[in-house]
Amino acid sequence: MTERIAVIDVNARREGRRYSTLDVIGAGPRHVVGFLRHLGFEAQLYSFEYVVRHPRCLEEYDILAISAMITDYVAVNTLVKLWRKLQPSKPIVLGGPLTLSPSLLQALDFDIAIVGECELPLEEIAQRYGSLSEAARDPNVCSIKGITTKLRGGKGEISRWAPRDVIERYTPDIDGVKRYDFWWACRVYVEIVRGCSNFYRPRFAHDGRRCLGCNLCRSGSLEQRMKCPVNIPPGCGYCSVPLVHGPPRSRSVDSVVNEVRSLLNLGVTRVVLSAPDFLDYGRDLLVHPQPLTDPRDPPPNIDAIEELLRKVTTLPQVTEGTAAILIENVKPCLVNEYVAEVLGRYLRGTPVFIGVESGSDALLERIGRPSRVEECIKAIELLKRAGLRPYIYLIHGLPSETDYDLRRSLEFVARVRKLGIEKIVLYRFTPLPRTAFEGFPRPPPAVARSGARELYNAVTKLNRESKRTLLGKRLRVVIASTYPKKRGYLVAYPLRHGPTTLLRGSPRLIGAVCEAVIERIVSDRLVEGRIVSVIKRIARV
Repeated sequence: MTERIAVIDVNARREGRRYSTLDVIGAGPRHVVGFLRHLGFEAQLYSFEYVVRHPRCLEEYDILAISAMITDYVAVNTLVKLWRKLQPSKPIVLGGPLTLSPSLLQALDFDIAIVGECELPLEEIAQRYGSLSEAARDPNVCSIKGITTKLRGGKGEISRWAPRDVIERYTPDIDGVKRYDFWWACRVYVEIVRGCSNFYRPRFAHDGRRCLGCNLCRSGSLEQRMKCPVNIPPGCGYCSVPLVHGPPRSRSVDSVVNEVRSLLNLGVTRVVLSAPDFLDYGRDLLVHPQPLTDPRDPPPNIDAIEELLRKVTTLPQVTEGTAAILIENVKPCLVNEYVAEVLGRYLRGTPVFIGVESGSDALLERIGRPSRVEECIKAIELLKRAGLRPYIYLIHGLPSETDYDLRRSLEFVARVRKLGIEKIVLYRFTPLPRTAFEGFPRPPPAVARSGARELYNAVTKLNRESKRTLLGKRLRVVIASTYPKKRGYLVAYPLRHGPTTLLRGSPRLIGAVCEAVIERIVSDRLVEGRIVSVIKRIARV
């Protein structure tokens, strides 16, 4: 196959620019490029910003492939119009969470959309047609599960989940990260687990379906948990991961380590070992060949986790302190003393994100969460004792939320404040396609509702107060760019994650890892510091 495919990462670009997470390079588009190459296509990865600045780079390609989220419709439409102007007769392929919404697909100009994971649909296209262009011309391409077209009105079944051996066959793209702004300072996500083990169901769905009380999703066999008698989607009511990506499949230690090593050798300084739950890593191997559909049992696979962390944290750039390994989400119900000790041994000083969502056990049970409030408190205590920095996620405006639930969340914030929590991220509930809660309305902003406003104010106060503990502290940072709002200042990101840091310095320092001391708190997301020393230049800009 000689088709040339441009894969464009439009995730989180919304109307054409990012408003947060400016320093993130996700794993999904890199996997798409790697798998296309595995199939024999010529594929290259570009960021949305790169293409907007260099639109003529698209002229050498036969296919435009776009990866985007639900909120990125405007940016996707901009890219589609650009392609139609440059390459009016050549196909557009859409992928990513955006394709879960038939209404958005109906409104966009495209030829093929992949709904769900890309591997098995692309493999079948390669075998049946030999090219994406041929597939785009065939109205029967929709017979492939996971493929939809404009003729279908954007409606299509979710693709089959790629088995572990398929995910292991290819290497995600590495060099494409260099087409992102300040890539050397970005958090580059490396997928270690695909899918989620929480196959609990919420007690209700947006269309009136109600739990029958059969309890199969909580106490049935691992196979029985895959199905619900009333077809309520698995997982938390606001999340589509278990339905779209299935139970966890862990990548091998060697494949992850090889990818991390290649990224570090390229000049990446911050690698996130990405998973819906880091503690699911290797748990699927403990129940194989059964699907891992229980979020609580068996306990974490400590041997697999320790082997992975030992190997990635002993890579040269990490041991010399010019790069960092990070993780994100953990389920509180899987955190025990042994887990905390192992994480602390290899990741001391790094954040760990805990999805608490609410301080009300009653609400957590209704929405399908597997952990309870006291388990969250215990997990925070264990992780802090082990030298980690727990960050907390909360959500306001969830369906069925009451004033009682909001008061419990407010009490929870007061409790964790005493534990010295550094950061709470408060989200507003957003209904997403293919979830149990997709048809519920989005609630007003927190400041527009009395109970939620109190919660918002408490979270904001905690976050601002916690920043004061940084005053006088030294952080190792990587310098990303100049700061456009203040002449003579640079933007830097802490290697081990933390608030964006402003530093006075020369643009010649961009691309360097430095030691800085924090001198001023600008906001709950921004601090200002002074460069103490330059450790190493990572990238030539």
